[in-house]
Amino acid sequence: MMDAGIVTVCTLEDTAEPGNMPKPKLVPLVYEDEELSWGFEERTVGLNRQYQAKGVSERVDMLIRIWRAPVRIGMYAVLTDYEGQENPEGDQYRIDNVQQILDANGLKVTDLTLYRLEELYEVDK
Repeated sequence: MMDAGIVTVCTLEDTAEPGNMPKPKLVPLVYEDEELSWGFEERTVGLNRQYQAKGVSERVDMLIRIWRAPVRIGMYAVLTDYEGQENPEGDQYRIDNVQQILDANGLKVTDLTLYRLEELYEVDK
């Protein structure tokens, strides 16, 4: 089910030394010393979701589903190993909406609404 590609959820942090110019970098979420990455399923963006986004001058570039995860609006997603990937280091998106739901089989999943970034950040490895 969740085999369209891999998503790594990140936060945007200033990694500059105190007193230096800000240096924003995407830092992957870590739990018990492991980077949090999941397989994802690409979902179809429905007409209602598109019209709602346009109504508030936003855009929906992609909708993905992952297993239930501690993800919040405003975090970032780096997608890799999927059909249509443009950046060899991973395509970067801002997470604009998070929906914790049950899928058709009663399993806990999370739907992420993504906005593609025009300017890319360095990703902490």
